[in-house]
Amino acid sequence: MRRPHHPDGLLPLTFKLVKYFLLALAGFTITYIAAIVLEMPLVAEAIAMFLEHVLARSLVLLGCLWAIAVISESVRN
Repeated sequence: MRRPHHPDGLLPLTFKLVKYFLLALAGFTITYIAAIVLEMPLVAEAIAMFLEHVLARSLVLLGCLWAIAVISESVRN
């Protein structure tokens, strides 16, 4: 007998976090392009530094969370 699917698992949380990560990345990209066009090098440098340090590490953490979610879903089913 098949067990019912629980929507409160780790996989939906991972998808939600990836969605917001990509939205944040798109927002930072638009802001960076606007700063370059409006000739604001200080803002552009701050955004680039933030993207290099914080978002790069966040991408690694999201990748690990995704792998854990896939493995746990495979074991559960």
